Amino acid sequence: MQRETSSNNKRAHALGIATALMCALAGGAVWCLLSLYSRSDLAAFAFVVALLIAWALRAHGFGGRWFGALLAAGCVVLGSMYAFCLQAVAQVASLLGLSMRATLQQMEPAMAFDIARANLSGSNALIVACAVALSIVLMLRGGPAKPN
Repeated sequence: MQRETSSNNKRAHALGIATALMCALAGGAVWCLLSLYSRSDLAAFAFVVALLIAWALRAHGFGGRWFGALLAAGCVVLGSMYAFCLQAVAQVASLLGLSMRATLQQMEPAMAFDIARANLSGSNALIVACAVALSIVLMLRGGPAKPN
């Protein structure tokens, strides 16, 4: 009986990590779409991504643990960098008059990362850092959540 419970916990934790990573990437993609639509960086969307990731990780038993807090922080950073890299590709695509798909195929990843890093300076970096801090606080408060 103990082995079955341990196996279920490992499976739930692996599913929780995969869910958090997918929330980060999906959140980054939605963030990029909304920022393209509004014609601004929308760095504050990092808070929405942080809330989704913390909720997903707490639902899978990572609440109240430092590993969960570090995982949440890493996922928020991943989602933010993904959003800013997609925005960089969109900027280059609009400058060259190409589709995003064609730009992605021709553009080197280092260039997209450099443009994203330039856009992630000043107040945007501070906002993303606050969202990372929020994810850590949400993960550490109140102890572990009970999985359904």
